[in-house]
Amino acid sequence: MTSSVHLKDIEAKYLKIVSEFAIDMLSLNDVDNILWHLARNVVSQLGFDDVVIYLVDEQRQCLIQTASFGAKNPKDKEILSPIELKIGEGVVGQVAKSGIPIIINDTRLSPHYVVDDAPRLSELAVPMIVEGEVIGVIDTEHPKKNFYNEQHQQTLYALATITALKIHKARTLLQLQTTIEELEYSSKIQDTLFEIAEIIFETDSIHDFYARLHQCISRLTFAKNFYVAILSKEGTSLSFPYHIDEFDLVEQDTEIYIDAASPSITGHVLLKNKPLLLNQLQLAHMVAAGEIHINGTVPKAWLGVPFGDEHFRGIVVVQNYSDSYAFQLKDKQLLMFVAKHIRNAIERMNVKSRMEFLALHDPLTALPNRILFSDRFNRSLKTLASNTGKGIAILYIDLDRFKGVNDTYGHHLGDELLKAVAARLKLVLRPQDTLCRLSGDEFAVLLEDISSTNESEVVATELLQAMSRQQDLGGIRLKVTGSIGIVSCFDADAKPAQLLIYADEAMYKAKLLGRNRCYSYHGDGDSLLSTTYKFETDFTQGLAEGQLFLEYQPLYHLKNDEILGAEALIRWRHPSHGMIAPIRFLPELQKAGLLDKLDLFVVEQAMSFLASQQAHLPPAFKLSVNVSGAGLNSIALMALFDRYFRFQPVLLAMLSVEITEQTIVSSVEETRSTIERLHGMGVTISLDDFGTGYSSLSYLHQFTFDLLKIDRSFISHMDLTYDNQIILETIINLAKSLNIKTVAEGIETKEQYRHMQALACDYGQGYYMNRSLVAADFMNELKHSPIFVH
Repeated sequence: MTSSVHLKDIEAKYLKIVSEFAIDMLSLNDVDNILWHLARNVVSQLGFDDVVIYLVDEQRQCLIQTASFGAKNPKDKEILSPIELKIGEGVVGQVAKSGIPIIINDTRLSPHYVVDDAPRLSELAVPMIVEGEVIGVIDTEHPKKNFYNEQHQQTLYALATITALKIHKARTLLQLQTTIEELEYSSKIQDTLFEIAEIIFETDSIHDFYARLHQCISRLTFAKNFYVAILSKEGTSLSFPYHIDEFDLVEQDTEIYIDAASPSITGHVLLKNKPLLLNQLQLAHMVAAGEIHINGTVPKAWLGVPFGDEHFRGIVVVQNYSDSYAFQLKDKQLLMFVAKHIRNAIERMNVKSRMEFLALHDPLTALPNRILFSDRFNRSLKTLASNTGKGIAILYIDLDRFKGVNDTYGHHLGDELLKAVAARLKLVLRPQDTLCRLSGDEFAVLLEDISSTNESEVVATELLQAMSRQQDLGGIRLKVTGSIGIVSCFDADAKPAQLLIYADEAMYKAKLLGRNRCYSYHGDGDSLLSTTYKFETDFTQGLAEGQLFLEYQPLYHLKNDEILGAEALIRWRHPSHGMIAPIRFLPELQKAGLLDKLDLFVVEQAMSFLASQQAHLPPAFKLSVNVSGAGLNSIALMALFDRYFRFQPVLLAMLSVEITEQTIVSSVEETRSTIERLHGMGVTISLDDFGTGYSSLSYLHQFTFDLLKIDRSFISHMDLTYDNQIILETIINLAKSLNIKTVAEGIETKEQYRHMQALACDYGQGYYMNRSLVAADFMNELKHSPIFVH
């Protein structure tokens, strides 16, 4: 019991030494003071005869004695002949090389022991490590053998760790102070840079961001008059997203044309792309020489610093109209230093705004998407209780035979048609109404404050007329019609989901009645048939009669333009309605709970195709199939995969399963388990439609994906804004860092193809290379045109 208490006392003593040292470090910032304090005031308390502290010299790749205690410290804080050791030399060099502490109980038995001033029998050396890198070694020797124990090692290692962290912080601070010491505001600059980085996440709008940025600049220099200007992509005009001035009022986002022959002072600096500091006399001289002109009040001091690159350029300006403050060179250097960070912050803010917009809007038409529409719909229902006599209406719009436009003219023209239709529909509606693009060629309208069902029918008729007018799209004249389902509601207790179903079914009824018309749902007595029931019956019959089949869209390697796989796409040739688009029948099958049956059919058809064509397919060929959330985790589908794995494992390994983010959201843990089982069978897993909702980025870290399919909305509009390109580049680089291959979906133009190649995207598919093909045509393409010529 006595020895146990004695041991605790010793541990408590060492713990006290470590704790007191950690507290001492709060007041020490100089590296030399830190090391000498450790050597003379701390290590000495451990009962050691001497200690030597070495720091690593990165350039010379050696260790240099920096502080000492005991026999190796003859003079106060002065080392006349510092010991130098190569990395790997002696016990100290070995510790620096390995990063592992070493205790030598008898130096006579150690081949690494190096005698410096006098031989000793025991030695203990521990590394000082920060961020995985050895920056120094603490070494102590003793004339007695077996002197050092595990307690000594642990205590010295704890001291070394605290010291390494403090040295790292001290060096970082010294480096920052050295960089900005001529600016006189080192602490203010550091705080401001941190704040500029933080305000991206603390502000909700770009204007609020600029206002906070103004506050930051004001703490560094005189900024009573401050503005930010952005140069247009063409370099011909300036916009002013933020402008604060004592005398001149410039409205937000005002655009001013740049006269290259006699530009304004702001335009001059941006065109020259060089900082400019001018006093009153210098300003007057440049104006008199015709080099610049001043818009508005002439300042007595002006300082402008440009930022950005060829994609995005702007300028930050401060000016003064009095003699109270004249900008100096230090202000110019200060603003140049901050401007580098402003450019990055503005770019990240723009990307953030773009991502927030894409989360709630359709990237093609810029209309609200399904998420935002549902939110507004739910809010409008809640207002019905207090808005007596007023109601709302949902108009569900589907373009008639839109697939034919895509097949005939390509998806690019189809997209242009959708944008044109969206623009026409908006002209019919009131400001308080909401027009949304649900998906594909489906739109929805929320009408608020209506007085009767007849009012919604009048609006629907006007929408049909607006759609049916001929469209001129780059010389190609098209006429498109639509079918509209209407449901009106004056009951605050109505269920939103049920109203949407009624509107959807009414729209389908309008199609059955001949298209290019509207149909209203009138309540329980309505003769409207259940589309879900009809699709259930037709689907079961379609499977039995072979109406459903697969087409195959080639997947190309963007590095060598070669076909390396395909995506199997479900098709339905209905005997009465002709080709029914998947976007039409898949939601109905989901309502009927039949998607798992469709998944079984697709997997069986895909495996049958692989079995029949295996001898003619490339060795690394992969066939992708889309599997629903219900089907992925179903017992029947897993049993089917198990059977193929037992009897045709090589064939099964040629299969790739595509799932969406919604599949993951519906059952995270179950999906994770299923993915692991499929990987065990050799099946690859793709995350489809990446970026269209939920928490895309987080799933890349939580699940093991082999491929990431970037949604076509990012590809088809990547040339619209620089932000889109940044988002694409970020997605591809993130995937590469996680060893996930990327696939660009929906490539429709040569420019998009080349752009994705330039971004180092791995694979691509789309109408530009090849549309989906029936099995025979696909095999013919693979045989005769395996390499895409562009």
